[in-house]
Amino acid sequence: MSTSPSETVTTTFLLVRHAESEANAGAYFGSQSDSKLSARGLRQVAAFTEALRHHDLTAVYSSDLSRAVDTVTPLARLRGVPVVTTPRLRERAMGVLTGLTFEEAKKRHPDMWREVVARSHGAAPPGGESHEDLRVRVGTFLDELAAKHHGGTVMIGSHGVAINHMLRHLMGVHDHGVAFWFAVDNASLSRVDLMERQGTVAPRLTYANRVVSGFGEG
Repeated sequence: MSTSPSETVTTTFLLVRHAESEANAGAYFGSQSDSKLSARGLRQVAAFTEALRHHDLTAVYSSDLSRAVDTVTPLARLRGVPVVTTPRLRERAMGVLTGLTFEEAKKRHPDMWREVVARSHGAAPPGGESHEDLRVRVGTFLDELAAKHHGGTVMIGSHGVAINHMLRHLMGVHDHGVAFWFAVDNASLSRVDLMERQGTVAPRLTYANRVVSGFGEG
């Protein structure tokens, strides 16, 4: 269907952080390891799915890590939409810190721990990614999805740090710093509407970090 030049076309991104994983419960770096959902996480998925069961979806994409896939799949199945998985939506790779508890990381790698806490933009743990690496990875993919699903509603299952960079990218935050940081809880939903009119796109953060008790269909 064609649209008139004066009509506003809205492309919606629904960003879902995976429900609680075993890594979250154990306070260690899950990173790109395949940490499964915890018992609490499974309950969160059930509540999330029920709350959003009537939400229209054009497409669903997910990190290929099971904690993300298992969070969005029940809802996607209910809505009759296939889940497309990709490593491009994975969490930031933390290299040598992966699998360490936060306390272990602080003791064994104090310099790296300080960079994690400070969210140093260009620093990367050995074998891992910097925030800049992650920003480019997820931002490029979002641009592709916005073009592919123009005017649609796209749900993405991903991870906390990755979603932070997605929100910043969609909202046009290009300061190449990470001082501005969103809260992104387990099993939370954030919505950004990209409203395009006459070739100009205006992003709107409709809500961020909405947890189960606040879910709605709007």
